[in-house]
Amino acid sequence: MAAHKPVEWVQAVINRFDEQLPIKVGQQNTHSKVSTEHNKECLINISKYKFSIVISGLTNILKNVNNMRIFGETSEKNLYLSQLIILDTLEKCLAGQSKDCLRLDETMLVKQLLPEICHFIHTYRDGHQHAAELRASASAVLFSLSCNNFNAVFSRISTRLQELTVCSEDNVDVHDIELMQYINVDCSKLKRLLQEMVPKFRALKKPAQLAVINSLEKAFWNWVENYPDEFTMLYQRPQTDMAEAAEKLFDLVDSFAESAKRKAAVWPLQIILLILCPEITHTISRDTVEDSKANKKLFLDSLRKALAGQGGNKQLMESAAIACVKLCKASTYINWEDHSTIFLLVQSIVMDLKALLFNPTKPFLRGTGSQNADVELMVDCFVSCFRINPHNNQQFKICLASSSPSTFHFVLVNSLHRIITNSHLDWWPKIDAVYCYSGELRFMFSDTLNRVIQSSGTHAPLRMTPSLTFIGKRTTSLKFKEKATELDTRSFKCLLLALVKLIHADPKLMLHNPVKQAPDMQSSTAELITGLVQLVPLSTTPQLSQEAMEALLVLHQPENIELWNPHAPIETFWDISSQVLFLICRKLIGQQTVNGTDVLKWLREILICRNKFLLKNKECATMGCGIPICRQAQTKLEVCLYMFLWSPDTEAVLVAMSCFRHLCEEADIRSAADEVPVQTILPNYATFNEVASVSTMMGTGRSTLQKRVMALLRRIEHPTPGNIEAWEDTYSKWDQTTKQILNFPKSKADDVQQEWINMTGFLCALGGVCLQQRNTPGPITYSPPMGPLNERKPSMISVGPSDMSTTMASSCSPSASSETPVSRFLDRLLALLVCGHDRVGHTVRNNVKDLLGLELSPALYPMLFNKLKNSIGKFFDTQGPVPINDTNTQFVDQTIAIMKNLLDNHTEGSSEHLGQASIETMMLNLVRYVRILGTLIPEIQIKTKLCQLVEVMMERRDDLSFCQEMKFRNKMVEYLTDWVMGTSNQVTDDDIKCLLRDLDQASMEAVVSLLAGLPLQPEEGDGVELMEAKSQLFLKYFTLFMNLLNDCSEVEDEGQPVGGRKRGMSRRLASLRHCTIQAMSNLLNANVDSGLMHSIGLGYHKDLQTRATFMEVLTKILQQGTEFDTLAETVLADRFERLVELVTMMGDQGELPIAMALANVVPGSQWDELARVLVTLFDSRHLLYQLLWNMFSKEVELADSMQTLFRGNSLASKIMTFCFKVYGAAYLQKLLEPLLRGVISTPEHISFEVDPTRLEQGENLEENQRNLLQITERFFHAIIGSSSEFPPQLRSVCHCLYQATCHSLLNKATVKEKRENKKAVVSQRFPQNSIGAVGSAMFLRFVNPAIVSPYEAGILEKKPLPRIERGLKLMSKILQSIANHVLFTKEEHMRPFNDFVKSNFDAARRFFLDIASDSPPSDSVNHSLSFISDGNVLALHRLLWNNQERIGQYLSSNRDHKAVGRRPFDKMATLLAYLGPPEHKPVADTHWSSLNLTSSKFEEFMTRHQVHEKEEFKALKTLNIFYQAGTSKSGNPVFYYVARRFKTGQLNGDLLIYHVLLTLKPYYAKPYEIVVDLTHVGPSNRFKTDFLSKWFVVFPGFAYENVAAVYVYNCNTWVREYTKYHERLLTGLKGSKRLQFIDSPSKLAEHIEPDQQKLPAATLALEEDLKVFHNALKLAHKDTKVSIKVGSTAVQVTSAERTRVLGQPVFLNDVYYASEIEEICLVDESQFTLTMANQGTPLTFMHQECDAIVQSIIHIRTRWELSQPDSIPQHTKIRPKDVPGTLLNIALLNLGSSDPSLRSAAYNLLCALTCTFNLKIEGQLLETSGLCIPANNTLFIVSISKTLAANEPHLTLEFLEECISGFSKSSIELKHLCLEYMTPWLLNLVRFCKHNDDAKRQRVTAILDKLITMTINEKQMYPSIQAKIWGSLGQITDLLDVVLDSFIKTSATGGLGSIKAEVMADTAVALASGNVKLVSNKVTQSELLHGGPSHLQNTSCLLLDAHIYNKIQMLDIELL
Repeated sequence: MAAHKPVEWVQAVINRFDEQLPIKVGQQNTHSKVSTEHNKECLINISKYKFSIVISGLTNILKNVNNMRIFGETSEKNLYLSQLIILDTLEKCLAGQSKDCLRLDETMLVKQLLPEICHFIHTYRDGHQHAAELRASASAVLFSLSCNNFNAVFSRISTRLQELTVCSEDNVDVHDIELMQYINVDCSKLKRLLQEMVPKFRALKKPAQLAVINSLEKAFWNWVENYPDEFTMLYQRPQTDMAEAAEKLFDLVDSFAESAKRKAAVWPLQIILLILCPEITHTISRDTVEDSKANKKLFLDSLRKALAGQGGNKQLMESAAIACVKLCKASTYINWEDHSTIFLLVQSIVMDLKALLFNPTKPFLRGTGSQNADVELMVDCFVSCFRINPHNNQQFKICLASSSPSTFHFVLVNSLHRIITNSHLDWWPKIDAVYCYSGELRFMFSDTLNRVIQSSGTHAPLRMTPSLTFIGKRTTSLKFKEKATELDTRSFKCLLLALVKLIHADPKLMLHNPVKQAPDMQSSTAELITGLVQLVPLSTTPQLSQEAMEALLVLHQPENIELWNPHAPIETFWDISSQVLFLICRKLIGQQTVNGTDVLKWLREILICRNKFLLKNKECATMGCGIPICRQAQTKLEVCLYMFLWSPDTEAVLVAMSCFRHLCEEADIRSAADEVPVQTILPNYATFNEVASVSTMMGTGRSTLQKRVMALLRRIEHPTPGNIEAWEDTYSKWDQTTKQILNFPKSKADDVQQEWINMTGFLCALGGVCLQQRNTPGPITYSPPMGPLNERKPSMISVGPSDMSTTMASSCSPSASSETPVSRFLDRLLALLVCGHDRVGHTVRNNVKDLLGLELSPALYPMLFNKLKNSIGKFFDTQGPVPINDTNTQFVDQTIAIMKNLLDNHTEGSSEHLGQASIETMMLNLVRYVRILGTLIPEIQIKTKLCQLVEVMMERRDDLSFCQEMKFRNKMVEYLTDWVMGTSNQVTDDDIKCLLRDLDQASMEAVVSLLAGLPLQPEEGDGVELMEAKSQLFLKYFTLFMNLLNDCSEVEDEGQPVGGRKRGMSRRLASLRHCTIQAMSNLLNANVDSGLMHSIGLGYHKDLQTRATFMEVLTKILQQGTEFDTLAETVLADRFERLVELVTMMGDQGELPIAMALANVVPGSQWDELARVLVTLFDSRHLLYQLLWNMFSKEVELADSMQTLFRGNSLASKIMTFCFKVYGAAYLQKLLEPLLRGVISTPEHISFEVDPTRLEQGENLEENQRNLLQITERFFHAIIGSSSEFPPQLRSVCHCLYQATCHSLLNKATVKEKRENKKAVVSQRFPQNSIGAVGSAMFLRFVNPAIVSPYEAGILEKKPLPRIERGLKLMSKILQSIANHVLFTKEEHMRPFNDFVKSNFDAARRFFLDIASDSPPSDSVNHSLSFISDGNVLALHRLLWNNQERIGQYLSSNRDHKAVGRRPFDKMATLLAYLGPPEHKPVADTHWSSLNLTSSKFEEFMTRHQVHEKEEFKALKTLNIFYQAGTSKSGNPVFYYVARRFKTGQLNGDLLIYHVLLTLKPYYAKPYEIVVDLTHVGPSNRFKTDFLSKWFVVFPGFAYENVAAVYVYNCNTWVREYTKYHERLLTGLKGSKRLQFIDSPSKLAEHIEPDQQKLPAATLALEEDLKVFHNALKLAHKDTKVSIKVGSTAVQVTSAERTRVLGQPVFLNDVYYASEIEEICLVDESQFTLTMANQGTPLTFMHQECDAIVQSIIHIRTRWELSQPDSIPQHTKIRPKDVPGTLLNIALLNLGSSDPSLRSAAYNLLCALTCTFNLKIEGQLLETSGLCIPANNTLFIVSISKTLAANEPHLTLEFLEECISGFSKSSIELKHLCLEYMTPWLLNLVRFCKHNDDAKRQRVTAILDKLITMTINEKQMYPSIQAKIWGSLGQITDLLDVVLDSFIKTSATGGLGSIKAEVMADTAVALASGNVKLVSNKVTQSELLHGGPSHLQNTSCLLLDAHIYNKIQMLDIELL
């Protein structure tokens, strides 16, 4: 636009400028300031090209603004700001106007602009608040205007003068004349003005004359100051016309000055007019002058007299002083070399002038209104005197004296400032002449500063005071302590401002310090600079604050920093500059500055200056930077910058971000100087650089910028004091703001809310670093330690509580208790998620949700997960129903949103932290809560969102940690499938219908993701074998999905009215259908073993749609690469094999993730078993060395010292002991047996006792010592001489131990030395000592136990005598000392052996080195344990199963987790899921095992008959009716009897008693406890009377006495009746204290800890997610109060009052499963009936909420029905090799269907089959969707069948079996097709008959038998079968034998004249039609074989029908 329509474009820019003025947009913020500034610059640039348009536009804007009506203070301020902006822009435009600009514009300018500008100059007089600024700004415009447009202004002045000459009024307007003061005047213009005045002056009235006098004087100074060279030239080349005009005017003025008053008014102008006449001044300096000049001489004389005070007229004296100062000032503009007379004139007056102006005793004052003018006069005088004679310092001393008035100080400072800043003439002296006064000036500064600070301490706002604390110490310099008045304060502030400006102008003036020592210099500089720093935050005086910043900035220029202390510049720099940073940042952090952003910008400049200085001195940049203040400053600076990042002011954020660059630059310089990595100085260097690079994003919006900031904050990795403090300070501010927002929401502006949001985001994003800082002591890993707590220190493994549900996985170590600020912050946020505040609640909730979900630092995920888990877990803590209320629901909804965002949001680093806390419990609880919600729109939406969360969770599965993933996913599938097909059909409202369909879709998508690779894990069933339970579960889901598909197609078929909603619905349904098929595929894929044979029948389902669907499922599982090997018989063994592989799997670094995890989590009581299992399994895989290396390294790492190594009862010790025991037994036997026999056979008188206190009478101590030494030596030499015999496995153990100790101790030493920088323990310094560990362990764990207890070790047959035992014990002590390489010190009586011990150190050492020096190659070791006993594998299975959750937690929190990843654990979880739970194994603890208990007769009888070997007994054991599990709080073993699992009539009661007896036997000699689970028990589970009585007699008496307690769980109405009926038998139990009735798991927990309880899962499931309806009434002959509880599978009716059972008050609980409910009927609003399957009369209940109860019960009944399969016939067992043939038949058969979609599905299945099993079909099949397969494709099918029969003959048997199986289930059309494609395969049967393989031959016979049966049964197909099957078979010569054998056998079974025999005869004919000769031969042979027809009639085995026989005879005749 600018190019094509320049005028319009310029106009647009002007309009934009206008619209963005403060008066239009209101109060300015940073953004609008920047915008205005931008517009201004734009216009200034444009004005260079389109001058007139811009000026015209601006003039109009100014006019309009001036005419605006305003009200109120704010508007007035905005008006003033707008006017200033416009005037400033005008001034810049005019100043930039080019000289050759068209003069045509002048008229316009004059007409428009001049009046407006004049209006400003004239209107705003001193009364107005902003008058001075506006007038100054307007005069600057006028000055610029007059540069190029002088004529326009001049004519205005001239015109006004002309008018005034003829004006008769006394009171005249002289404003236009005054314009002379403001215009740009050069020599010629001044001349014009003078010439203009001369003729008109006399005609003017007095006011006009005074105005002229005043204005001309100012015009003169305008000229001198702007064009000094012209003035200097005037004295070198005088201008006569100028002098003439000046002289004339002088005379005119002189005649005007009649009175003293007038004289006083005109003298200043007169002196100037004289100055303009150099010649005249020269002339009148002579003694005599001509008349015309006399008045000039007279004037000068009167001036001198008045100055000296001779006239006595004060007014004249003051005027003389002014005139003389003007003279002095003007004289300084004349070059000294011109020797002008004027200098003499000056010298004659200067002394008097100084005496008058600078007299401290009588200061020069002209009255109250003219203080400023007086000061200005004194300054002019001071400066002029300095310029005239800089070495005359008299006025300096006067002004510096502290006794002088403050005005003098002010004058001095301002004069110095002017000398510095205004020095453009060469001959003016420079400021360095007064550097000598710097000390006094510094003193003046600090004195004035203290006064100002003191006064502002009284007047300043409250929040200023804390920052002034350190000033109090330095107030000693104040001269007086009385309170300063307001006026004094103001004058001190002015003085201070002037002093600060002086420092700004020339810092050297204050820094100059010629004589002081270095420390003094440093402290004086520090005082100066810190003084300035105090001024920066002063809000009361913004100007002072601004100047102080400027001054500090100048002081920080590199060249000035060097002056701070030239003796030690760098050290001083670090000290002082750090103080500056520290103090300023402290103020900024405390928000004690109003102009924070400006201060921050200034701070950035300071940082830049610091870096320039450091760069300049980069070689030694770090000298002295180690001082504390330097570190504190860096910290404070970081804190400050961090805290500005959450400012609501975008500019402040960007400035803070840009400052980080300078931190990085400083770090670069420092690191280069010290030659260290930059990260040691600035740990977060890289991130800071990124932050800085983003700071250029000026154009971004506020929220985008904050997002970027938070992303960067999350990347900050290293905790530093800076970021920790920033976080904590922000947190406390956030806390206050939160309260503020919630308590006073009305009063707060948007900025506060925005700031709160920013702070919240900041705390979320940076929180992770603070957490890290808390956890620095070391990686927190989960595990109980590998030994007793008191023996170890938790160096690597924290001794945290082992119950992870109560602790935070790794986010909260014991040190980081839940009360860290970060934890408190998260708690507050979670509370705010449900903030219910009316006004701000919605905003707060949404922001917290978004920030937690999107901006939280990944390091905080674990803590957040745990907090969410705990919060939601609280809903389920209480007994009874979950509290459903709006707050809880809102919290759940918010949690779902947060979790979804977290998991969706692939933040950098999230993968690392997601897995550190398990989310299983939380997810399950979320689902459990949401399940109970109703079906209103919001609740359906929550369910949908939750499903989407589950799907996202599964997408991130690899990053998350699951402790019991398979169990968890199974549970989730169970819960989520419950929402599928909720009530979408009953709903009439279309919106809800759509939402429910969306929920179906979301549920199914979640289920798809959950089912991927998920082995079904049924809850422990009641009396159902695991595979059967899996199959039932598979069918439940498969049926539900089938029903869902049918539902989809039914809805689709309900007619298709057009319309968007319907189309949307059909799209939804298509998507849902696709999902469901995917779910079925995933389900089948992962559960082929339990699913395929149940589902394969669907391939022949009568409903074609179902068939097609099933084909799709099969196609998908083939494409997914399903492993059909799981169908093999050996699958269990394979899985166990894989489990062992997994546990022995080794990582890249030699680590053993699963084995070590197991070692870390198995409780100590099971370590012996674990040691056995691990050693056995690892050794069997040749990996024993790796196991030992891992275990020993860990043990050494945890050991405090060599002395404690392997002394504890740790797992590593147990493994070592087990190895020694297993591999060393033979070696020890061989080595020790002869030696021990020698010792045993010593004569009786020989003793080995060496303890004097234990000597028997007559024993000689020395002799005993010799005896002991003798045997010890013998043993010792035998041992060390046996190294060649030492077993190779044990060499491996010793070598591994040696290596682990060396390696670990070396590491320890280096780490410790680095950390402590001092010598470490000897053993840690010298790893050669580590061989001692080998010796020590070998003797302690291996040799010595066998020496001390040879009988227990199995070396000797009987125990040695006590004296021998004593000797062996003492010998073992000596041997142990040698091995330990230590002498005896504590035991006095052993000291004599020290010499022997010492002398054998080396020999022992050589032996140890020999046995530990090298490990034999693993394969050469003779594996005594190369087998894997089933026991070890089963034990491994049990250990893994019971500890899988803890293994998961250990792996996810362990530091090795990243190295190994999750794969091993996932594989393990999947394998365990497939294997299912291990058998219940009783607590194997010896103190319960009873020895040699007497057996009862019953037991003897059962044992004698070997009942335990019978299958029936084994089957009963698997039902888990009675089992042992866990212990009670009293420490007794607990047994469980699950009553419902015993089925009366189906199970043998005696076998049950025997099973119970065997299970109890090891325990019943000591107290034990029994839990009797009576849940859902009824008549079918009862004990008949005689059987019941048997229970009381078959056990030994003590077995009954030792029952410590019996807990009866879930007693019901039937039980009450049963106990009444058998009251006599049960009398002994009545009122027994040992019998306790329990009605909930929590009551049971009073006796048995929850983790020790092992109630069946089906029992516990009843307690989950109940809807409870209290105060119901059960109507019967006696009404009872009950509670009705509706769960997910059953209804429970619990009595509200206790009933007596066996003499005890009991709550009865009747359970009715959904499957038992036949009918539910709502009688009226308050009554309903329930009809049960096994009860005659319906149950009737009353309740207020009947409708809700009935709906809940109908729901669970419907869910049950939906998952009940139609009777799908179960297929025979499928083996892996059956799969291709089976599926091939399904594909080929259905290809011929009439249904196009089924044909298409069958075709795709065929394609998938050929790919998966690599079937060779000539030509290629292309899989496709939407392909139309023609209906008449028989030829195609048959050709494929032929090809496959030829190319893949190995499939024949399976394919034909499936063809026959599918034949009967097909329609007539398909049966014909089946015959067609079967036929080609019949030829292959001959292959399986030729071999000598009987099994295959039998299968061929079986197929033929099935074909015969099919021929007999299929009457309709009879002719076709005869023709196709038997006709074809007849042609296969080699097969006829087998075929006819089958015929004859079948006929024989049918008997004479039977249908079978008839059919066989026909078939034989059909057979013969293909090959007559062969058939007749075979038949004839058959006849002859059995002796002709007469015999046949009587032979029972071969009864051939006579009819057949006739036919055969006729056949024979034909053949002949």
